[in-house]
Amino acid sequence: MKHAYSAPNSPSCSTPCPTPCSTLYAVGLCIAFFAAACAFDAHAQAPAAHSPVASAPVTASTAKAEAKAAKAANRALRKVVMRQLSRTRGLDVDGINVTAVDGVVTLLGTAPDTRQIDLAADVARDVAGVRAVHNNLTLQTNGK
Repeated sequence: MKHAYSAPNSPSCSTPCPTPCSTLYAVGLCIAFFAAACAFDAHAQAPAAHSPVASAPVTASTAKAEAKAAKAANRALRKVVMRQLSRTRGLDVDGINVTAVDGVVTLLGTAPDTRQIDLAADVARDVAGVRAVHNNLTLQTNGK
């Protein structure tokens, strides 16, 4: 199955999909957030062990798993936002960088005009999983 191993919308991905790749990424992002929330909730509700030494390895491994899931969710959200920005007509994304932490997206860099700065923030807000947008884009000067 060629499509299962190629990046969505890449030149090697020529298989027509019944479900758009952006939808699949949004579903994956929701699953990652849900898994992280469940892991956190399970950890918070776990009964205390009789010995602090006995619970230390479980706590450390749970914290690592939660951190890994959160990092993966942040990376996935960043990719979805960048993909939506790059698909937006009339938006030059060459000078735009995106960071995501716990559903909060920060737009950094420059845009050629204020309309594009506002458009980038609007597009980012409409992405599933985005709780807030910090628009730190500045107006491009001297063609840079």
